[in-house]
Amino acid sequence: MNKLSDIRDIFFENIKKKFLTNKNYFILTNDADVFSLKSLRKNRRFIDAGVAEQNLINIASGLAKNNKKPIVYGFCTFLTFRCYEQLRFSIASNSLDVKIIGVGPGFSFSYDGPTHHGTQDLYLMYLIPEFEIINISDNNLAHLISKNINKIKGPTYIRIDKGIMNFNENIKYNIKQGFALTFKAKIKKNIIISTGYFCKIANEVAIKRKDVSVINLFRLKKFDKISFIKELKKYKKIILFDESSKFGGITPIILNMINDFSLKIKIDIMASKDEQIFRYSNTRDEFLKMLKLNEKNLQKLLL
Repeated sequence: MNKLSDIRDIFFENIKKKFLTNKNYFILTNDADVFSLKSLRKNRRFIDAGVAEQNLINIASGLAKNNKKPIVYGFCTFLTFRCYEQLRFSIASNSLDVKIIGVGPGFSFSYDGPTHHGTQDLYLMYLIPEFEIINISDNNLAHLISKNINKIKGPTYIRIDKGIMNFNENIKYNIKQGFALTFKAKIKKNIIISTGYFCKIANEVAIKRKDVSVINLFRLKKFDKISFIKELKKYKKIILFDESSKFGGITPIILNMINDFSLKIKIDIMASKDEQIFRYSNTRDEFLKMLKLNEKNLQKLLL
């Protein structure tokens, strides 16, 4: 693994290797491009269904029903909202082993407007009972998940960002555990729970202080909830820090779990507004500054 590669290339290079060594693998897309997979486009097991997501998901379900291993990739919002019924019934109701790879979560494609803003897709997929959700935060995790994708059984939605995400290469991720402390503070005062791209921002804040730890929650259903709650009990305050909207990301998942375990602890929430943002000329950093979701505002919450 090249630690300085784009997180997408790390992920899809491993997918490419599996595709070339196992004829049961099929790759499907909705007219999306990934650099690592361009050389496979002429292969008969690479299917570009065009901008026809409902058909795309039905093709994938048919392949899985015939014991093939379909991997579908495309933009987060298009692979979820446009074909939700097919995801629920064609794939999930049959518990088919289909992997949906959503590229471009959060405001990673900020210039393309609300059609490309992945701020609600995470919880949308969480609502489908049979689907597992994995949200990749860094190069290390991208390599681990893609290398072991055959060991993750059943319908799975995997979100992956873009760019070099190598903020801590020493993190020991465990897929079954589903979360990891990416920064452990000496003083057990604040703990930030985050996922995806925001783990990087949370870590950048934590390393400047002695009283902030960071948990990266990357597997949202089948994770070790007992150990997760046990870790939270060590702290005085929780900050939920999420690029998704308050109702479209990890916030309802964490709050419901804390309620189920009757955990009494102060909680602050930093998440995107629950609205569509019709702007087309802002960078991701500009979006986060406008929404007061950047490092500066996270620091204020910790004072």
